[in-house]
Amino acid sequence: MATSLAPLGIVLSEDLPPAFAGFPIINADKSQWKKHAAKEREVFSKLFDDFKKWLVEKGGAELEYKVSPYWQQFSPFANICMYPEEIAFPLHVPDPPNWHRFDAFMRTEDGTFEIPRELENIPGKLVYFSMGSIGASELGLMRKLIGFLSNSPNRFIVSKGNWNLYTEANKDDF
Repeated sequence: MATSLAPLGIVLSEDLPPAFAGFPIINADKSQWKKHAAKEREVFSKLFDDFKKWLVEKGGAELEYKVSPYWQQFSPFANICMYPEEIAFPLHVPDPPNWHRFDAFMRTEDGTFEIPRELENIPGKLVYFSMGSIGASELGLMRKLIGFLSNSPNRFIVSKGNWNLYTEANKDDF
């Protein structure tokens, strides 16, 4: 199991807000965390139950409801989280057992990168921006971000995830 999402998605603790909810940690109203978690469970319970049944029918392990989208079981041996130490939560809760955090991953590829001609003579710093495949699949979010970036004095290369994840029917939307 490997993830590049926030540690809130892997650490289940009453000392931390629910993942993906946007709640603060400092000076937080923890009663709101519990309300949100209960509502999330209410909304996703049918989907979870259907997925759990399907998985067991296919020979998969019995699942325990955790924070969505982490309905898979974590490895008892080793799990990887890519998240910079500066924005992780080491002061609030310990790392979960068998989890190893990395600040970043970098893949190497054959060849060299060349700045696209359209960006060569435009002023401003060149910034590579990626939210990965999951973030890029949120079309509304990506449109807002690209709109925001278009008002910057800098140049951007925006990665929209793995093209193979999208169908021929909707590829023009991406």
